[in-house]
Amino acid sequence: MKHLLTSPKFITISLAIIALVVIPVTLIEVQNQTNIKQSAESILWVTNQSASTACAVDGSGANIAVTFTNSEGPGSSTAMTVTAKDQQTGNSVNMGSIQGGQTKTNIIKTGKNLLNAGTVTFALSWTNGQSGTDSRTASYEAVDSCIPTPTPTVPLSPSPTPTPTPTLPPGVPTPTICPTLAPVQNVKIICPNCQLSPTPSS
Repeated sequence: MKHLLTSPKFITISLAIIALVVIPVTLIEVQNQTNIKQSAESILWVTNQSASTACAVDGSGANIAVTFTNSEGPGSSTAMTVTAKDQQTGNSVNMGSIQGGQTKTNIIKTGKNLLNAGTVTFALSWTNGQSGTDSRTASYEAVDSCIPTPTPTVPLSPSPTPTPTPTLPPGVPTPTICPTLAPVQNVKIICPNCQLSPTPSS
């Protein structure tokens, strides 16, 4: 056995295996690690973000609309998980995973009727779990008042109370209302017993 391990033929075969298998595999692994490192270094967290304020339609206070664009190229290694946080109120919204080339908009509900001008911080991490984090900020304008204006109520005019119609007990005849007579005109009344006696002649 010892003689076999020290034979020139065995040594030659062993060197050939090392040269044909071990060295190429090692080189491939080193190349892969280099490619991964270069790929990570080439991703520069290229983004675009903004924030704007407006009063909520339902009267619940001021809302902050946050918009985030992942400007990296599409790919599984460029998807970013984004959380936007308002620095003034501390309220935040999880925008989820945003793929390369994708834009998302979410609403941060502050619950405040008044807001000073402020900033939103976007916390970034890689969705696929690779190492590295970053952050971005965006400013928004103040909101003077989000107090809803009450709608004036118009008082309703009271309905007139109807005059009750008198009811007669059963069996009593309904009285007939006589019509009002108009003045009599051009009527000549002849009274046979009302004629004047002739005056006696003197």
